[in-house]
Amino acid sequence: MRLRRLLAGALALTAVSAALAAPPASASADAGPAPVIDPAAVAEVGAGKKARVIVTVRDGRTVSPTAGSAEAFSAGTDVLSVAEGGGFFVMEADQATLAGLGRDGRVASVRADRLLAPAALPSSTKVIGADRAHAAGVTGRGQNIVIMDTGIDRDHPAFAGRIVAEACFSQGDQRWSTRSLCPGGADRQTGAGSADAETALCLSGQRNLCAHGSLVAGIAAGKGVGGHAAGVAPEAGIIAIQVFTRFESEEHCGKGKAPCVLSWASDQLWALDYVIKLAGTHRIAAVNASIDQYGYSEYDEEETCLVDPVSEEIGTLSRLGIPTVLAAGNTGSEGQIAVPACVPAAVTVGATDDSDAMAPFSNRGTMLDLLAPGVGVTAAVPDDSWASQSGTSLAAAHVTGAFALLKERTPEATGAVLLKRLQDTGKKIAYRSRGQEVSTARIDLARALALPDPTATSTPTPTPTTASPKPTPAPTTSPTAGPAPSPTAARPSSGPVDSASGDPAPAACERGRGRRALSAAGWAKEISRNAGTLKDATLLCYLNLAQEGSKVFPEKVRIGSLDAAYRVLTPKSKAARALLDRELLAAWLNHAHGAYDGSTKVKGATTLKGAVTAAERHRLSTEATSAQLRRAAAYLNKNVNRAE
Repeated sequence: MRLRRLLAGALALTAVSAALAAPPASASADAGPAPVIDPAAVAEVGAGKKARVIVTVRDGRTVSPTAGSAEAFSAGTDVLSVAEGGGFFVMEADQATLAGLGRDGRVASVRADRLLAPAALPSSTKVIGADRAHAAGVTGRGQNIVIMDTGIDRDHPAFAGRIVAEACFSQGDQRWSTRSLCPGGADRQTGAGSADAETALCLSGQRNLCAHGSLVAGIAAGKGVGGHAAGVAPEAGIIAIQVFTRFESEEHCGKGKAPCVLSWASDQLWALDYVIKLAGTHRIAAVNASIDQYGYSEYDEEETCLVDPVSEEIGTLSRLGIPTVLAAGNTGSEGQIAVPACVPAAVTVGATDDSDAMAPFSNRGTMLDLLAPGVGVTAAVPDDSWASQSGTSLAAAHVTGAFALLKERTPEATGAVLLKRLQDTGKKIAYRSRGQEVSTARIDLARALALPDPTATSTPTPTPTTASPKPTPAPTTSPTAGPAPSPTAARPSSGPVDSASGDPAPAACERGRGRRALSAAGWAKEISRNAGTLKDATLLCYLNLAQEGSKVFPEKVRIGSLDAAYRVLTPKSKAARALLDRELLAAWLNHAHGAYDGSTKVKGATTLKGAVTAAERHRLSTEATSAQLRRAAAYLNKNVNRAE
C-alpha cells in the first residue's frame, strides 16, 4: 500500500504547487494521461529544495520541445542535458516545475536522478568450476561483457588486447561541485581511452578513486598473468563504460570522505542506451553494473522497483536476450535488496564465503537470483597491480563471466534461459531470512556446462579404422604465425586412442598422435558417433585447438559445440563459402589430431601452414570471388583432407 499512498501524496502536492505557481499559457502542453512522478522528487522539492530529475517523454513525442516548455515552468530551474534518441532529459526542478510537468501530456514520468556509489568492497574460480571450464576450452572467446563501472586500467596485463569498446558518461557541474571523469572533460565520450581509470581526476593523493571497475573486470574476464589466477571468462572481450563522476563536496561524499566518485542515474541511462545500440554489432553476453544506493524490501507488496530510472533499459536488454547482472548490496540485510538490483528484469547476485555459506555482509532473501563467491577475491586493480577484496559486486562479476562461458557454448540461448540453467545446476545454499528458510543457487559452471567428472573413468574412443601404426608425438607448432595453443587449453580426455597401438590420447588437451588424415565426411562420422558421451572430450579439445589457431572460426563461423562443427562439416548449402568452411575445419581437425605439423609439405613446397593461411585469407576477404573460394576448398580437399 505504501506506493499507492506515496503516489497519491505526490499528486496532491503537485496540485497544490500548480495552484501556487501556474506556468505561462505558452508553456501548457497537449492533453494526456498524468505522468508518474517519483515520490523522492516530490519530497525533496516539498522541503523547499531543488531536485535533479529525469523527465521521460511518451513514445512518439519529441524531447527538445518538451524540455523547452519545462524550463518555462519556473525561472529558477534549467534543463541540464537532453537525450533526444533516449527519450529523456535531465533538469533541476522546484515545486512549480513539478506542477507544470504533472500537467504535460507529453511527459511519461518524472524520476529523481539518484546518486549511486560503487558497491562497497568489504581461488574463487575453482569453487564455481571455472577452472574446469577453461580446461575444456570454454573461455568466453567470441563473446563480450559490459563493465559499467568506474572505468578500467587499459594497459593492465590482465586486459591486454581485449578491450573492444569504451565510453564515458560523467556529468560535471560547478553547482554540485562535480567534475567529469571523461578524459576529454566533456559529459559524454566514446572511443579508445574513454573509460581510462588512470586519469588525473581518478587520483586523490595515492588513492585511485576509479579502482572498482578494474577489480570487477578482472574477476569477470581477467587473463591469468604473473602467477595470478585468470578470471571467469579470460578470453571474452571487454566493453568498459565509465558512469561515475568526481564529487568534491562532503555534502555528497560524507564527512571526511571527499573527494569521492558517485554515479547519476541519468548517466546510467546514457550508458545503457549506448549498450542497446552496441548490441546490434557486438555479441554481448551480459552487462555488469556494480552500483547500489539503498535497500528495497521484498515485503512491500505494492511497492515495485519499476520506478527506478534504469528499469526500462534493463528490461529492454532482457528482451534482447542480454542479462544485466547487479550486486545485491552489502548491508547484510534480510529480505532487502539494493536499488537498482531490485529491478525485476535484473539478475540479482548475493555473495558466499569460503565455506560456501552466505557471506555475513551480503543482502539476502527471496529476491536473490544467484549466489557466487565474494570473500577475499584477488583481481586486477589500476597501476598494473592486484588486490584482494570482498563484496557482492565481486560475486556479480563471477556471474557476469559465467554468462560469457555459457553463451560461448550455446550462442543462441537467451539470458533468461542461461539464468535458469545456472539456477537449476547450481549448488543450493540454505540460509535464514526474516525467520524463513531460503535457498539460492551458488553457480556451478562444471554442471552448467555439463563437463565430465574428472574423477570418472571412461572407455577410450576408437579412431577411424584408417589409423596408422604407433606414431611418435607430433610437434605442437601451429600452422598459423601465432603461438601454439596452450597444452592445457581444453578439458582432460581419455580418448580417442590409436586403434593400431591401443595408446590413449594424452590426458591434457594437446594435439593427438594420429598420422592419418580424415576427410570432412570422416570427421563428421566421428562426431556423430561420439557426441553426447564422455568420449567426446578429445573432439571438443580438437575444436578448441582449431579455434585457438584459426581466424575464420572464432571470427566468421562459430564451432564452440560438436553440433555446430557437425553442421559445418555436412553443409546443406553448396555455396562456395560453406564448402570452404567444411574443408578448412577438416584441415584444422587433421592438424589437431596430429596428422600434420604446420611445416608438413602437402603439395610440392607448399606446407600445411601455407595452404591453410592462403585459404583463410580468401575466406576472410570481402573481395574474394566464388571461384576463388571454390578453388581453395578443392585444394584443401585434394591435398590436405585425404586418407593416406
